[in-house]
Amino acid sequence: MVDDRHVEQELPPLDTLAARLEYLFDKIRPTSEELSDSDEPGRRYTNKEIADKINATAAETGVTISAAYIGELRRGVASDPRTSHVRALASAFGVNSGYFVDDAAARRIQEQITLLSELRRMDVKQVALRQVLADNGLSAGDTQLIEQMVARLRAVAEGAASATPDDRS
Repeated sequence: MVDDRHVEQELPPLDTLAARLEYLFDKIRPTSEELSDSDEPGRRYTNKEIADKINATAAETGVTISAAYIGELRRGVASDPRTSHVRALASAFGVNSGYFVDDAAARRIQEQITLLSELRRMDVKQVALRQVLADNGLSAGDTQLIEQMVARLRAVAEGAASATPDDRS
């Protein structure tokens, strides 16, 4: 039986600034340093938190932004922000500002975010194996089959290792 969890997912289209910004809000989470003790780990950023991050650096950057304006950008109500706002938003999320204006850059960053999410969610060795197999031209289905074979071999090896010499008599 094939496990659908490991099949390569189609990345959502990022054809508008609102879609690109919403993708960042959906995928990038506050760090443990940014969370208070009462915050739930893994929760999404709020518009206010991103605005606060941008406004905290206003002395160096000269850029300020309101949470309401970020909400308008996310909803597509406002769709033509100043370049300084684009740079500030990119910086707040830790991505290159090209993400918002260049389709190829957006796709690369989206792929990197997807890979990072997998690395956090899974065993790093499994992700590395998947990347090596993909780099060698194997399809997502073939890669999944090899992962299943490796998992089965591990299970068999663990079963054999747990058998003591007394069990073999």
